Amino acid sequence: MRSGMASCGNDAHRSGETTALVADVAHEINNPITYVLANLAELGRSCAVIGETLDGYRSALRACAGESAEPRIADLERKLDGCGGLDVACELLDDATEGAQRIRDLVRDLLALSRGGERALSKLSISDVLEQTLRLVARPLGGRAELVRDFAATREIEADRTRLGQVFLNLVQNAIDACADVPERAHRITVRTRDLRAGVCVEIEDTGPGVPAELRERIFAPFVTTRPSGAGTGLGLYISRRIVAEHGGTLELARSSGSGCVFRVELPGVART
Repeated sequence: MRSGMASCGNDAHRSGETTALVADVAHEINNPITYVLANLAELGRSCAVIGETLDGYRSALRACAGESAEPRIADLERKLDGCGGLDVACELLDDATEGAQRIRDLVRDLLALSRGGERALSKLSISDVLEQTLRLVARPLGGRAELVRDFAATREIEADRTRLGQVFLNLVQNAIDACADVPERAHRITVRTRDLRAGVCVEIEDTGPGVPAELRERIFAPFVTTRPSGAGTGLGLYISRRIVAEHGGTLELARSSGSGCVFRVELPGVART
């Protein structure tokens, strides 16, 4: 018995050390990647200015020297093309930015994972949390899909607004990405809520291609993703389910087919007086 208890204690200690190590490493990566992204953004702006400046020089040279300037302009442009040209440089910069953003997203997910059960609980309206989330995704949603709100829940919940908002942000962003995978189809994302006997239910439904059958049993496992290689960390659903579980609730893939899927969150409500 004592041996078993000691083993559990050692496991918990090792788990705590590992979590702390993950948090430390994530923080160490987060600072330089923030600088990298800021510098890449500045380089992107510089590329645009350089392109406009080169166009201005070409026009000025032609205006001053007329046709006699054409051979010189052509020679300079050949040299520029020899190193790929400005367009290629801008494409490489875009690729570097995309890679750095992926590192940033992975660090964000690792930090969320390391925070574990840290929560600041308060009484909340589930509709308020969802509205805040939908404001955040308004820009990436764009015209990719029609957004339908069907909010019927009235019961309050006790939750950490930030942590729960992260769950819904992950789910809605996944729905947006799923719709983008089938651009030839008109899409709809429906966010609905309803009261349960002792809590609330939130469903997020999309009209994308659905979760492949071979992934449905493992979709909440870490590093499992339906996104193309390099397009996602595969931690979003895993972390989301953990956060919901910390709140005493459940997160499941309620339905998936070739015409879309439904993710369902159920959370305990505050007792009505």
